[in-house]
Amino acid sequence: MKDVNYFFLVLCSVLYIGVLSACDDKETPAIMNIESVCGNYAVEQVKMTFNGVDMPALGNISLTLDTSYDDNVGEVDGSRKMTLEMPPLWPNLPVEGIYPAFENIIVKVDAVASSELVTFEGSIKKAEYDLIVKGTCREGIVVLEWTYTAFSKFIGKRYLFEFNKQSLNMGMLNPSVETVEWEGSQVPVGEFVTDAIEPVLEAIGRRLGGSFYLEVLSDASVQAGVKSYETNDFVPIPGKLGFRNLNGGFGYLVADYDGALWLSQVVLGDFSVSSTMFASIGGNLHFVPVFFVDGRSANELRIAFDTPLGTSFCRFLFQWLENLGEIELSVEEIEKAHRLALLLQDKKIKYIHLLGAVIE
Repeated sequence: MKDVNYFFLVLCSVLYIGVLSACDDKETPAIMNIESVCGNYAVEQVKMTFNGVDMPALGNISLTLDTSYDDNVGEVDGSRKMTLEMPPLWPNLPVEGIYPAFENIIVKVDAVASSELVTFEGSIKKAEYDLIVKGTCREGIVVLEWTYTAFSKFIGKRYLFEFNKQSLNMGMLNPSVETVEWEGSQVPVGEFVTDAIEPVLEAIGRRLGGSFYLEVLSDASVQAGVKSYETNDFVPIPGKLGFRNLNGGFGYLVADYDGALWLSQVVLGDFSVSSTMFASIGGNLHFVPVFFVDGRSANELRIAFDTPLGTSFCRFLFQWLENLGEIELSVEEIEKAHRLALLLQDKKIKYIHLLGAVIE
């Protein structure tokens, strides 16, 4: 019996050594060289989600080694520092400065290679927003998961803008003249501006069919539309809108092609998105020439019909009068609105604000 037990013990030992030898003989898969995934990737090679929703890339992306790190070599664990660069996301992200532009997104990421793929993760964190990206690169395909959260006291509130005299705010009119000569009289500049712009605003409201509302969501997308004069229903406008928050207290409304075209047709009577309705155009992203500034509290938001550089509203007003003046205004109202446009053009006045209030 002892001999049998000894035999089985020897047999098990031999089998165990054989298994270990087989494992040792099997080669460990080599870790990918991260440099092999560096380069440019065309739109069809990129798959993206933005806050969990599928979104096509707006152009090529690139992955490069980040040379700003002296120790950017991880031969043992296959880790490297990399830079991911791609065209703007929708809605476009906040940037520094007040100039409307669509900057590329540039994120520093930590990349780790395995035998089959490279994974990477990075973020941009600022006072206005958090942007986190997680991604993989395998066999020439890049998969990106973006998580974006905007921070603003505007978020989550619905603001309603009435097109009437009561909603006008002249707090940033900054006139360089005290009066305007009109029909042989000197009219205080604030009074003249109010009388001149009121018929235009009322006409815009008629063309929209109601008051304008907007609500900025946490991903900086915008739910916007018209509160109908007839039914009091909230009717979304076509297209896709975003809120672009800049520093200095400014924010822009951004529209895609469908949203921009609808606004141009209804508000301006123009059937082109290249009209003066838009301050800047980039691909399928369009800046609507209004900007937002704080009201006296979080329950107020002001729209200025211009860019912070003060170059759009006079051109818009001239074109609006040319397209729609004779349809929407009387002869006297046209003349007064034209004089207002000249005051804007000559920089004798600056910003005309429309005050929006929070509604439930």
